[in-house]
Amino acid sequence: MGAEPDGRRPIPVGKRPLKNRIMFAAIVLILTFLAGFLPGYVKRQRQERELDAARQQHSLAQVRDLAALAYLQATRKDYGMAAGTSSRLFNRVRELANQAPDRVGRKSLEEVLSLRDPITAKLAAGNSEVLSDLQTLLMKTREATGSPSGG
Repeated sequence: MGAEPDGRRPIPVGKRPLKNRIMFAAIVLILTFLAGFLPGYVKRQRQERELDAARQQHSLAQVRDLAALAYLQATRKDYGMAAGTSSRLFNRVRELANQAPDRVGRKSLEEVLSLRDPITAKLAAGNSEVLSDLQTLLMKTREATGSPSGG
């Protein structure tokens, strides 16, 4: 092997400095870590999104259930219980409207909230005409929560 133009001898491949070997080992170690970490991280992120969607669907189902329960209680002329249930319903709808990620979802939930005052007043008075308002509430709730309004 010949000398370099400046008079130094080239270092054979097997005799590279220790610093280069350590750098290479560190890079391989980092790449190995990332190769093991990234798939798990991506999977966890996907699962968190799915869990959030399931929680949202559960909350919407609770709202539908509360609307149906208020209607059922009013048909049994238990206006006091129906008033309590409708209060819980409207509070939950307000929470969901505030958390709604899109304008369309928020608007449909706010339409449900617009029925609060007439329903509350009629339930407080024990007025049987509240049933038609509760029917409307039930239909609007099902539309707002993505459930078909039929059967």
